[in-house]
Amino acid sequence: MRATATSPAQESGRKLRADAQRNYDKLVAVARDAFSEYGANASLDDIAKRAGVGPGTLYRHFPTRADLHLAVLQDWIADVQTEGDRILALEDPEQALDEWLRRYMGYKNFFRGLHVALLEVPGDNDQSALGECKGILTGISTRVIDRAKVAGLVRTDVEAKTVCQMVSGIAFLVDQSPAGTVDVDTQLGIIRAGIHPAA
Repeated sequence: MRATATSPAQESGRKLRADAQRNYDKLVAVARDAFSEYGANASLDDIAKRAGVGPGTLYRHFPTRADLHLAVLQDWIADVQTEGDRILALEDPEQALDEWLRRYMGYKNFFRGLHVALLEVPGDNDQSALGECKGILTGISTRVIDRAKVAGLVRTDVEAKTVCQMVSGIAFLVDQSPAGTVDVDTQLGIIRAGIHPAA
């Protein structure tokens, strides 16, 4: 189910006029396509043009690029949280680890360039839209990997951050390579073997 994106006006308790809501929804839809096609730094002026509105309308709804990122990522955030809860509830910590690593990689490629933008977030306390997204991914990853450590599936000296960086590397290859040319299963298997405690 798609989450409903909200504008600054809506968050302050003010309901948008029907025409303003249509413009808002159109901008989010066009931005989602533009980010998928051109990456996280797609031209905002071009997004406004493709949505059939002026730049001023875009900036009234989305004062910063981060605001537009957050609106586009509403569905992403809802899905990550729901799927993270499902995976954390699995009885088998090994299944949870395997499923989460694959889902994590997929989430980093929600739109082209997202994984790179997330890597560029300056720190764990960053309050931007991408900072929020990175925090959600990091939080779930830490819980999944800590649980796997307790089960003896991951070396105690391995940090969740390190595992996430390695999986992000695969996401980068997938993003930059022709479709189907990256053997994701083999690469994830190598990571799993590398973080597993020695026999």
